Amino acid sequence: MADIHTLALDAMKTKGAADAAALAAKAVAGEADGTYLVAHAAEVPTWRQRDYTDVPVGTPYKWQGRVYKLWQAHDASAQPDWSPDKAVSLWDLCHTKDPALATDYQPPQGTRGLWQEGECCVQVGHIWRCLTADNAYGPSELPERWEDLGAVEREEAAE
Repeated sequence: MADIHTLALDAMKTKGAADAAALAAKAVAGEADGTYLVAHAAEVPTWRQRDYTDVPVGTPYKWQGRVYKLWQAHDASAQPDWSPDKAVSLWDLCHTKDPALATDYQPPQGTRGLWQEGECCVQVGHIWRCLTADNAYGPSELPERWEDLGAVEREEAAE
């Protein structure tokens, strides 16, 4: 018979898997945008080197503090360098419109990850809101495409 600790861990794993599956279903169906996925990052599984050929396109994974959506099914089981931040043809970076959840500015990954109107990022110690659609430039490169929302007031977001 399993001890209470093992039973609790198994229950938590089961609940976590169910939460991740429900979130993935919303993302794949187009019911969860970047803001929603970033806000629910605790329910998003962490990327690992594995086979993604049977994973539905749009399924979210997190990697190094960012949330990505699967863009193209692939087998990364023998590809340790196919993480979402490096294999840009396979993943789409999620952005948030919530300034409180903004992360450091990340340049677009080709045509994916372009900044859209209302999406927020952190750069040079400030939170910025994008003013245009399909923006490939950060606040320090093209400041007229961004609104400065003020200094960051949380420790982890400083650049």
